[in-house]
Amino acid sequence: MLRLGIVDFDSSHAIEFTRRFNHAGVDADQRVDGARVVLGCPGTSRMSRERIPGFTHEVRACGVEIVESPTEMIGRIDAVLVLSLCGSAHLAGVRPFLEAGIPAYVDKPFACSLDDAEEMIRLAEEHNVLLYHSSALPFSAEVWAFHRQADRLGRVNGAIAYGPAKRAEGNPGLFHYGIHSVGLLFALLGTGCESLANEYADAAEVVTARWADGRLGTLRGNRGGATPDACVAAHPSRVATRYGFVAFCDNGVVHQTVSTRYAYRNLCRSIVEAFETGTPAVSHEQNLEEVRFVLAALDSEAGGGKRVSLQSVT
Repeated sequence: MLRLGIVDFDSSHAIEFTRRFNHAGVDADQRVDGARVVLGCPGTSRMSRERIPGFTHEVRACGVEIVESPTEMIGRIDAVLVLSLCGSAHLAGVRPFLEAGIPAYVDKPFACSLDDAEEMIRLAEEHNVLLYHSSALPFSAEVWAFHRQADRLGRVNGAIAYGPAKRAEGNPGLFHYGIHSVGLLFALLGTGCESLANEYADAAEVVTARWADGRLGTLRGNRGGATPDACVAAHPSRVATRYGFVAFCDNGVVHQTVSTRYAYRNLCRSIVEAFETGTPAVSHEQNLEEVRFVLAALDSEAGGGKRVSLQSVT
């Protein structure tokens, strides 16, 4: 049984992950075996400080010991989850653990700058320790089902990914909600994106990207019309924003809505597997390329929709 620690409680992932690992307050089909959250540090927040007390109470109720400093966990855990809502907090949050040789999962967005992303990977390689990052959306049941049809469907020649893209100060552009659709697009097309153009409007943005092999990928981030799933419980009359994709394959076109029902569970299972094997399910190369993708989309937006090379972003 792996002993896990959590750094920062300003995201709902602090309680959602804990419930699944600790088998507390979730249905049996949501439980994740092989690891347990034993320690947690609520920390501070650059974006949502007011959420910390409530999540601290809920995490403690799952049997987690609360500590005041992240470094108090070193020597008492086998791996760490850095779950800060703000991507710019992740380097500082994960640094002491990587330097101590403790495997780490870093939540989305991985980083909000290329320098931070490269430094986290450098630290992991220098200390020969696992560093793992992914959004949960690529682990949804529907995406997994699509991948299982690869032999029948053939090569994916292009794709459209869509979902909510609400913005928030602290996670610029697509780094906030839009990062899920970025992860979905890369789950379909893989790495190799060379350039993109972002057509931005208040209600949505549409990013058209070209891969090195000539394939085109499109991301639509929605901010108008439908509302996020979390709002539906309070406002049942509203239509929920759905994630989804269209994949243009050799032997068919697949249009699939994507549910988040099993996304957290499947991601948490992949985290356990990564900690056990030392091999992340998503490569560092892809992590860096997704950061470049969002930064290039911001550059394109600032330039009125001009095409931007991913290699030109800094």
